[in-house]
Amino acid sequence: MEECVHIYTDKVNFGYDISTRSTEDFTLHCHNFYEVYFFLEGNIDYLVEGQKYTPTPQSLLLLPPHAFHGARINDPRAYRRFSLHFHPDILSMERRAFLLSVFPSPEKFCRQAIYFEHTKKDGLISYFEALKNCASQSGAIQAMLLPVCIEALLARILSMQTPADYDAKDLKPNTIQDIITFLNQNLCGDITLDMLSQRFFISKHHLNKVFRKATGTTVMNYLLYKRIITAQQLLISGHSAQEAALRTGFSDYSSFYRSYVHILGHAPVKDRGIIPSLASLDHERFHAVDFQRKDY
Repeated sequence: MEECVHIYTDKVNFGYDISTRSTEDFTLHCHNFYEVYFFLEGNIDYLVEGQKYTPTPQSLLLLPPHAFHGARINDPRAYRRFSLHFHPDILSMERRAFLLSVFPSPEKFCRQAIYFEHTKKDGLISYFEALKNCASQSGAIQAMLLPVCIEALLARILSMQTPADYDAKDLKPNTIQDIITFLNQNLCGDITLDMLSQRFFISKHHLNKVFRKATGTTVMNYLLYKRIITAQQLLISGHSAQEAALRTGFSDYSSFYRSYVHILGHAPVKDRGIIPSLASLDHERFHAVDFQRKDY
């Protein structure tokens, strides 16, 4: 079987991976990096913010920071994919905003296309093969080639996006998507199941039932993950742990601390003022099955 290929640097985590084990459930997580996922073969389902996708060969998913997502591998046949995680600083300053526009902003997440099928005609696989070839280059050459390859990939994806990608059907009323949008716009507010139940005219029991079915987890677990990842970004920006806790809706610091350690595996102080490094992450999390789902 063909070997897996990885590149781990402070700003880029790239992988060509093959696995042959199935998972019983979706492996859900979110993080502070941009991600481009390219499916080659296998039998999987992918959840992104409550939307389920069944990728076809050479299909593409675009995942902005804080998107709650994960895969379920349905059987042990070979599952092959490319995945690219990157920090925006890898992109040139003059082109950064333009290239990052391929990813949806929070307010456009339910309207802007993040999934593309039938990309063979667009030649996308050649851009991932170019990244794969970077792994065999020496450190200095690889460091020069990586930004060029990533910018070329994003530019190609940008040229694929058209006004038709803003599908009108996504604008139809959808209670779960409305709830997800509300949660993302009010992460730091005092959100309870009772409040959501009254706002969206749905019983608490049914709310959790349909939310779990759509997203793979409960309302409060989803909210907790998002708050912790947002708090991590505040810490990286220089805020204190206490400030990050308050600004993400935690009135009790000890509860914030326990949740932070449980989800991210380390104390909040470790992230304060530190530019995030993809090289220091648990690579298994990104290239195999990510987090196992937990309900808190």
